[in-house]
Amino acid sequence: MRSRARAPSVSGRRVPGLALALGAALAAVGGCGSTASPTLGPSTAAVIAQPSGPPVLGIDWARAPSVERPTNFDVDPSASPYTGDHPILRIPGQAMIEDVSALPDHGFVAVGYVPPDWVPASWTSSDGLNWSIHSMGRTDFTFPVSLAAGGDGTAVAVGRSGNLPVAWTSADGVAWQQHPVPLLEGSEVAERMTTVVATPHGYVAGGSVGPELFDRHARFWTSVDGSNWQSVPDDPAAFANAEVRAITTFGDGFVAVGVVGTAQHPSGAVAWTSPDGVAWTRVDDPSFVDGIAVAVVPAPFGGLVAVGSDVARHEAAAWTSPDGRHWTRAPNEPSREHSGGFAWMTDVVGIDDTVIGIGDYQGLQRGTAISWVSRDGIHWEQARSAPVQQQGEFYAISPGGPGVIAVGSFGAPDSYVPTIWFSPGR
Repeated sequence: MRSRARAPSVSGRRVPGLALALGAALAAVGGCGSTASPTLGPSTAAVIAQPSGPPVLGIDWARAPSVERPTNFDVDPSASPYTGDHPILRIPGQAMIEDVSALPDHGFVAVGYVPPDWVPASWTSSDGLNWSIHSMGRTDFTFPVSLAAGGDGTAVAVGRSGNLPVAWTSADGVAWQQHPVPLLEGSEVAERMTTVVATPHGYVAGGSVGPELFDRHARFWTSVDGSNWQSVPDDPAAFANAEVRAITTFGDGFVAVGVVGTAQHPSGAVAWTSPDGVAWTRVDDPSFVDGIAVAVVPAPFGGLVAVGSDVARHEAAAWTSPDGRHWTRAPNEPSREHSGGFAWMTDVVGIDDTVIGIGDYQGLQRGTAISWVSRDGIHWEQARSAPVQQQGEFYAISPGGPGVIAVGSFGAPDSYVPTIWFSPGR
């Protein structure tokens, strides 16, 4: 379902850092398969407002009770001094879950990757509550980052392996086959797929070509079955200085959004429209200046909604469009800001008459997974912050479970423990 993804970077924020500061809080998370909330001291618990009434979709969240973790590290986290080979894995069972989707007749599937060798992995669940992990391959530095489910139930994931774009297909989310993806003719630098969307006639993917940390050039691919891919011819003007972050079907065509600037320092947002996934028209709308657009979805109230943040990530940002060619940025509002810190959205989904954006806000160091709901794309209500969201990060959201399912991690920026939430829940 989701049609956006981040391009992973081995030196970027999404790769686990030194896990030296979580101590007892992460010890409460438990071993492989456990996602129990960290223990809160009396002073912390006292200031958390307890909501009354039934839980609300997109506002109240609960954790999936069981998310299996990889056996990629075996150590007593209470041992001191620590003498292991991989200090970034002080906490056992770290991994990144990047995307999630419902599968027709097969429950749910999520994809991501596992340190320290950065090998691909998937997670499956029949009910959205209990998740099992599976290998997608054993090649190092391989990152599936986006997922789509076709009408026939095929799961298609895209990402990169080393410097090459790759795709995977699966009938059940458990057993996967990896497929090569054609490169831009004459390219001698890294290429990556960052997003994929399913259509009635196959799949469309987007991404970029360019050095890992520097200038990017947008790329698109198409496929009938998710296994055999065709490279969209380059458009030097439409694809210049940009990376595709999300694609959605809209009407009889497609709309994509992304960022301009280098991978380390994006300077604005950009959009594209296409009638067929092959010919793309670039949209440099004035409202994209100083913005980062990372997700887009058709709105249940009409048109499109895109989300992201300002370049500095001080405010979660949203845009609306009637047609993908003209965009309006939602005015600043306190609900999408965090006093003295940062706030950003990472994904968005439409359900019933509402769009739900997910992301994080962050003060001094630890972030909090948070969400927003809107019925017009302009005005957003921020969700309540519960203990199950603290020190968490929301990465992707999909319809499913009682309403929606979100995937992410717990413990950043020191550790990345795979975590899954659902809403409404408490």
